Amino acid sequence: MAEKDTVVKISAAGNLIQCSAAIDVVFLLDGSYSIGKGSFERSKHFSMKMVDALDINPDRVRIGVIQYSSKAILEFALNIYPTREEMKEAIKNIYFRGGSTDTGRAVKYVLRKGYRGGRKDTPKILILLTDGKSQDNIMASAAFAKKSGIKLFAVGIKHPKWEVLHRVASNPSELYVFFAEQYDDAVNGLVTTLTQTSVCNDIHPTCKVVSHYCLRTTIEAHREYQGNHVCWKSKVKGLHGGPLASMCPYYGWKRINRTLQSRCHRTLCPDPCESSPCLNGGTCITESVEDFSCLCPLGYGGDQHCAGNRYLIPAGLVDCAVDLFFLIDGSWNMGLEEFLIAKDFIKRLIQFVASTSVKVLVGIAQYGDIPVMEIPIGHYGSVSDLTKAIDVIHFMGGKTFTGKALTYTAENAFRADRGSRMEVPHVLVLLSNSKSHDSVIAAAESTRKMEIFTLTVSRKKLFNEMSHITGDPRLVFTYAQPQELYSKVQEIRTTICGLNAPGCYSKPLDLVFALDSSNNVGRHGFRQIKSFVKSVISQFDIDAELTQIGMVLYSDKPRTAFGLDSFDSEGKMKKSVSFAPYLGGAAQTGKALLYISEDTLSIQKGARPGVQKVVVVVTDGQSSDDAILFADQLRRRGITVLSVGPGAVQSQTLLRLAGSSSFMIPVPSYEHLKHYVTNLVRKICEAGMPSVSLCLPNPCLNGGICLQRNRSYSCQCYGWRGAHCEGRMSTRF
Repeated sequence: MAEKDTVVKISAAGNLIQCSAAIDVVFLLDGSYSIGKGSFERSKHFSMKMVDALDINPDRVRIGVIQYSSKAILEFALNIYPTREEMKEAIKNIYFRGGSTDTGRAVKYVLRKGYRGGRKDTPKILILLTDGKSQDNIMASAAFAKKSGIKLFAVGIKHPKWEVLHRVASNPSELYVFFAEQYDDAVNGLVTTLTQTSVCNDIHPTCKVVSHYCLRTTIEAHREYQGNHVCWKSKVKGLHGGPLASMCPYYGWKRINRTLQSRCHRTLCPDPCESSPCLNGGTCITESVEDFSCLCPLGYGGDQHCAGNRYLIPAGLVDCAVDLFFLIDGSWNMGLEEFLIAKDFIKRLIQFVASTSVKVLVGIAQYGDIPVMEIPIGHYGSVSDLTKAIDVIHFMGGKTFTGKALTYTAENAFRADRGSRMEVPHVLVLLSNSKSHDSVIAAAESTRKMEIFTLTVSRKKLFNEMSHITGDPRLVFTYAQPQELYSKVQEIRTTICGLNAPGCYSKPLDLVFALDSSNNVGRHGFRQIKSFVKSVISQFDIDAELTQIGMVLYSDKPRTAFGLDSFDSEGKMKKSVSFAPYLGGAAQTGKALLYISEDTLSIQKGARPGVQKVVVVVTDGQSSDDAILFADQLRRRGITVLSVGPGAVQSQTLLRLAGSSSFMIPVPSYEHLKHYVTNLVRKICEAGMPSVSLCLPNPCLNGGICLQRNRSYSCQCYGWRGAHCEGRMSTRF
């Protein structure tokens, strides 16, 4: 069995690697009674984890799902869901059907109908999730599937019959059999096999495949002799002609743990945090194979590695003036460990929100059976004193009365006679991981009436209750692991400080990045560009009502990495940027700009009428087509084009692309991009300030003409009907 350290590294790599290739994948989920509803939900969870590791796109990975028991049901075909988020939501909504286990019949169904919506010459992958206990002949169907060219993976669920799964899967079976209970390990192994068999080829070059012995466990029921008992045998006559008394054996069933040894092949990737790049006690957070971020301790933060000796005040947030109050769940259900995580999170958040000025005042209360004021708002004038006071707050225990605590906070936290200011926003951050024993609805409504802006931080299981408290699901921040919570610090800071932020932080904006991923840029340069884009994204409030961001990659043809309405959180968006594949090939910037104009910035793809639109092109300036023509076309539509030129680029090319030196940012090299984040954000904000026409882009479909009327618009339709000319008019003869 692999050493614990190796297992940790395998799990970490499973979250970082991704398969990007043109393949058609079908998940075949066992939904029979032998699996049960609980194990079926685990099958769905594994499928969603696998979706995260695949580059979902109509041009690359397509996925379909079939559930089977006594009969097979196509849940959705290969060409139905073009994005990762849509697909995961569809898998999440699949319900357990139940029935007998006819796996052989289900595999035949896959051969007949499973790959509808797929592509002719694309590799076919079948991922079977079952316990291997079929009530029909699975071997013949599996053999026929493999002979037809399908790569068949068998993923064990519950207590699998491993000998069956090894015979069903493609050869060598050690590359095609996995255990769904070990999510990250199985995802890693499956992508590793696709890479080793040349199906996927976009694994980071610094990652390597390792082989080690691994154990497969299952539970089997064995019949066991228990003893004898007196029984009557009527067919055997005794001395007097009656039934004969005799001793009969009786048996019981015993559950036996069985272990099989196998060889596993997994991908290990270098961890950028392994070298401890964060100085002065900073916490390193791995974002990709090469990228990391440092959560710096208070008093540091001068640069990326916490090497400075001053407080880090993120660009654009210097004037963050709020009264900030933390309410911590200190009940028994919360537990000491979660309580300590909450305190650590508060200290990290203060690092980003509070500065050496007096613009941010902080207070803290704890609650269980009753609420207790730990630190009145503004009581400590320095961040170091505040940190020391947080360290000595002790866990109190008790039952969870969140409603009572909210009422107490509304009445006592933001009182003017206790130092709170009336001219700045009042922000309450509730940290809880346990369901309240009392009602929270009335207390939450009272808090909102007093104009207290409430955010919540909790485990995902409390999402519904926390949504009632905030009144807005977008203000509920959830996490599964502490590291995931710490990675939300900047996102929460942006939300808090955005209440009083000037400029484009409080104005709607549709922003699209066009990233040159051609041979001119190179693989190393493209990684630098992605890191630069993630830093820029961190400076905006990602929200359907404020900033929407989309990203297009291009070389000889453009492709959407994610659309304007794909993500509503910074974390998910940055992860998608990290997974964006390097394309190679020749650069055709003009074709990419035309694609953005006609597709990415269309109403159907999430663009909003009347909202300023900015396109940021990051390129080395060399294009095999006429990019200037299509950049001018965007400007005629009222769309601002910004050009950022890393590497050896001619400034005249950037200038013509941007249309003005005000919208051009030439940089010395890819490595220097990180120093131009603030500069680009400022230019985006300047471009986002002017008001734009509600008729740009044209919200009217099918050739309709948009007519602006004061603060609204209407569509003049020809042969079509509806508010946006979306319905064809019927003609009677």
